[in-house]
Amino acid sequence: MKSNSYQIWFEAEQTKLQMPVNPESIKVQKSGNNDSIDIVGMTETTIISAPKAVRISFSSIFPKSYFPGCNVKKPLLPHFYITKISSWMEEKIPIRLYITKCDIVRYMTIEDFSYSQSGGDVGSYDYSVTLKEYYPIKVRQINISGKKAVVSKKQTARVNNQKKPQTYTTKSGDSLWNIAKKFYGDGSQYTKIYNANKKLIGSNPNIIQIGITLTIP
Repeated sequence: MKSNSYQIWFEAEQTKLQMPVNPESIKVQKSGNNDSIDIVGMTETTIISAPKAVRISFSSIFPKSYFPGCNVKKPLLPHFYITKISSWMEEKIPIRLYITKCDIVRYMTIEDFSYSQSGGDVGSYDYSVTLKEYYPIKVRQINISGKKAVVSKKQTARVNNQKKPQTYTTKSGDSLWNIAKKFYGDGSQYTKIYNANKKLIGSNPNIIQIGITLTIP
């Protein structure tokens, strides 16, 4: 694992994923959005508009186990990356993309995500992803008082939808995957439980002691 290699991270919903193997190339696409018109008696002219959203795409692999080309010493199982990225795409959740040493930190939406398995390396997955720059829309409120319209930039405070954390005492045969499946209905969200209890569990999320009380965020 080269110390001077760049890193690619996806971050959303308090989850950070580092892509385990760097792609051979990263394509950054910037496109204009200008219109051209012909004016009678004059030459063609251009109406300058804001450029289109930047697109970033690359292809790589999710390996079934560590090999010298990996950026991480203990890559997660391929199905975890696939499940998480697919859920962000399906639920239309923007992610924050970090590409170190390239000065790329952008909010993006996942536009395309495909993956496949080849016979020569069963258990590992090839994948391709295309991301599109995301800009949150700010809506201004207009309050009409009498004959005057007053534009207000004040935003209504967000409702606190966060649930109070629950607790769970581990027993024989438990795993973080099964506990996440029990509470969230999705075992791939076990990292939420691990991150909330890292000091209690230790460095290996696959080993948990019996009889410890975990916080379920």
